[in-house]
Amino acid sequence: GMEASARSGGSTENVVLLERGTAQIAGASPGDAEKVLGKDGMAKTRIRTLFTMFNIPYHLLVPTNSPIQSFSDLKGRRLSIGIKAGGEANLFLRMVGVLGMKEGDFRLDYLGKGESMNAYKDNVIEAFSFLCPLPCPVVTELATHPRGARLVGMSADEVAKINADHRWYSAYTISKDVYANSLKEQSRDVPTFTEWFYVATHADFPEETAYQIAKVIGEKHEELVSAFRAANTSTAENTAKYPGFPLHPGTERYLREKGLLK
Repeated sequence: GMEASARSGGSTENVVLLERGTAQIAGASPGDAEKVLGKDGMAKTRIRTLFTMFNIPYHLLVPTNSPIQSFSDLKGRRLSIGIKAGGEANLFLRMVGVLGMKEGDFRLDYLGKGESMNAYKDNVIEAFSFLCPLPCPVVTELATHPRGARLVGMSADEVAKINADHRWYSAYTISKDVYANSLKEQSRDVPTFTEWFYVATHADFPEETAYQIAKVIGEKHEELVSAFRAANTSTAENTAKYPGFPLHPGTERYLREKGLLK
């Protein structure tokens, strides 16, 4: 019983639109919000979580025969990290700082996924750093290229350092089953971390409408997954466990009804 009009834009732009109340609902992550608003702004933000949309694991992809075996091996290498000022580039630069390195230690290209894939195929870049829901078509496509593809994992210590500084990143393992068909003998469990992405709104969004949206998403989860496989993590349980932004009162009411919040 609702109508909506969509507009294009990146997740950092969405943060500005949500904070101003210009857009009523948008996709956003706390990582993007902190980049835009700063830590002080995050403490006062009026952005609220409607529901957890999906988690987006970190991928570090290199050619099959690359000597790169760890994140630290990227020093001096040329790699693409996403568009400048975008969420993926911001993430990479956060990681660099947390892990005791600096931007100048790398030869960085700020390319979107499509441009990065072309640069990879043309042997321009040596590695590709990105976030993507599973299974990611970037991996499945590049695995068929003559350079091949292999995922590089993060150590437990690296992930712990990242999480300590930025709590919305949590340890995660990309199961070998996810890319078994595409990576074949290169397929293995890859330790990494993930960022949760949210369908968010403003604190002034009507409580009853927020409640109805959260309820429909919760009760029609199987239907949602049938249309978009990455939505398998878009559950009420995950919204309660990984709220990201403060929960909208309408969502909170639904989660309490479900017995997921006390």
